[in-house]
Amino acid sequence: MQIKTFFSLSLSVFLSQILLSCGSNTIADGTQTNNTPSNNNNPASQETHIEQIAFTPLQLSADDNNSAIKSMRVSPQLTVTYPNNVTKTFPLVYKTLINSGDKLGNTTFGQVETKNSTPISNPDGSSYISNDPDGNSLLSVAGRHYLLSNMEALPGSIYRTELKLENNTLKATATQSIDVSSLQGTLINCASSKTNYGSHLGGEENFALNTRYVDENSTFYIDCSLEANKKQPTCVYQSAMTSYLGNPTSNYSPYHYGHIVEVAPQADGSNKVAKHYVTGRFTPELALMMPDNKTLYMSDDGNYKGLWKFVSDTKIDAFTQEWEGTLYAVKLTQKSAKDGGDFTLSWIELAHAKDSEIKDFIKKKNPTLSSFFTLKKPDVTSGQCTLGFTKITEDAQVECLKLNKINEKEAAFLESRKYAAYKGATMEFNKAEGLAYNPDKKELYLAITSIDKSMLKETNSTTDDIALPQNKCGAVYALQLDQSYNASSLKAIITGEALAATSPYANNYACNPEKIANPDNIKFLGHQTLLIGEDTPYHMNNMIWAYHTTSKTLTRIASLPIGAEVTGMDKGTIGTKAVLTVNIQHPLRDNPKAVDTTKVHSTLLDDASKEEKKGVVGYIDGLPLDMFK
Repeated sequence: MQIKTFFSLSLSVFLSQILLSCGSNTIADGTQTNNTPSNNNNPASQETHIEQIAFTPLQLSADDNNSAIKSMRVSPQLTVTYPNNVTKTFPLVYKTLINSGDKLGNTTFGQVETKNSTPISNPDGSSYISNDPDGNSLLSVAGRHYLLSNMEALPGSIYRTELKLENNTLKATATQSIDVSSLQGTLINCASSKTNYGSHLGGEENFALNTRYVDENSTFYIDCSLEANKKQPTCVYQSAMTSYLGNPTSNYSPYHYGHIVEVAPQADGSNKVAKHYVTGRFTPELALMMPDNKTLYMSDDGNYKGLWKFVSDTKIDAFTQEWEGTLYAVKLTQKSAKDGGDFTLSWIELAHAKDSEIKDFIKKKNPTLSSFFTLKKPDVTSGQCTLGFTKITEDAQVECLKLNKINEKEAAFLESRKYAAYKGATMEFNKAEGLAYNPDKKELYLAITSIDKSMLKETNSTTDDIALPQNKCGAVYALQLDQSYNASSLKAIITGEALAATSPYANNYACNPEKIANPDNIKFLGHQTLLIGEDTPYHMNNMIWAYHTTSKTLTRIASLPIGAEVTGMDKGTIGTKAVLTVNIQHPLRDNPKAVDTTKVHSTLLDDASKEEKKGVVGYIDGLPLDMFK
């Protein structure tokens, strides 16, 4: 996800596949024929098992076609192969469900509100409406169908939009902002996943509330009462969340933010919400639940971050406010630096707790960083720590820590990165983002947007567990899981490629447009197909790719409007329709760059209308119903 947006704005603004040769005949209108004889020539009766799928590749936007560059374009068709070599083609089209700022009933989609449901305004008096729809979850409850959409905003918000199927087209019929006031609000609700029992899990991307800047006893402390510090990211976050709460800063705690948020629509039309403190506190992109209903993996966005696992004591089969289990952090051992790297991994056990214990600790103790650690900077001359302190690197800073053992368990859940690094875990991931699970291969996939910074070979790192050559175009990794869903290895399966200045693409791209660039949102579609969505300034248009995990074939299947990020990929069925949601986040905002770093088609962004810049929640229509069964 984009960090710079939040860090560059002041508080006033916040308030303000695969294409495989099947050897059979297909007709573009969807008619199917057999290339080989069959005892059953009724294709409908054979559509009980999909043997393979193939998207027709989408061409790159032509440099002189502004209309295509500014448009959402998708693969023209999907070819599905059924038993007996029967194939059928399905024309595809992208359809909009709702735009940021659209009003349904009395609710404006994307409007950011306080805990009292009061709309927040921009300095010019206009409504603060988020153009950053992010994670989606398609959920069906008591015969009603909902799309839950995170807003990557500060303060954060989550919208529930009801969907109905009319004349074979999905329509948004009502929308509401989920009441999260009981959770002290949320911030920067990022990517999401669905639990196995049908609820929405989303991460609070807490980039700027590292408590070393908040504790007056810390050598990193920033005094947000000083006018000169008002635009410091920590102060922007703090001011935004205290404004949401409508309370003085004495009633605000940064420890309420940076967790996994769960929302479960109910049969009576209400919603249940929870924050799961036992999954740790860091900068979570999302959490992904494994089929055992006990194991969850969490990615940690940013520089010098970790990778996390939570294992529940018991199966979680229904929504509950109280999770109880053990939090782990990964430890990597590098085997190879080739092609994105190959690692073995182990898990360091941090602590065991239940949600209410950690939540009550915050309420009763009102902790600060000093409640858990004494923190200092290393000696300026030697770079070493005072005797009795442990040197770590986390969140892009070298720190010297001494643990307060009285609150050691709570430190594991509220100062997760510091505590995990103190225990020897690997805090060297850079831009660890999307997660997806392939049940056929028992593989977990992890998107690393950019192999850079903390993942490079260094001389001044405290551990240097990850020592790779730079690849600013990123990679997707596979983690192999055992029968207990424990990951023991991590290896890159596909990487991007930086372009040379002599490349014919160099004027519009910095990464090869025939390969992925800065992968972020990913989704396992089934049929050995992993969807890879981009968040990149290095392609003229962010793209979606279909990657076949067995044949290793890569097919471009979507191209977003210039300046937009791919978010919200989710799959499901509603009535007789298979649905693949895709959001167009902040179109015509982020200016792509060429190899020489010059901005590409900047006039298109400069001249874009307010309407063109609206975030879009939509879906790819035309997929066969049996696609997701």
